[in-house]
Amino acid sequence: MTIFDSVILGIIEGFTEFLPISSTGHLIVASKFMGIDQTSVTKAYEVIIQFAAILAVVINYKEKFLFLLKSI
Repeated sequence: MTIFDSVILGIIEGFTEFLPISSTGHLIVASKFMGIDQTSVTKAYEVIIQFAAILAVVINYKEKFLFLLKSI
């Protein structure tokens, strides 16, 4: 996987994370379309960028998450 491939997959993850569609499915389809082999490194990269996207959502909406925790 090249740096260009990584950037393209990151952009796809960023766009599809907030849509009600499977961002994981889009990453798999895009990597097959781009001819990227599914190695352990590629799978680890996909997990890392998905974790980063989820972390960005949590940080962006931290007030709402804290409000939910306080009400419990």
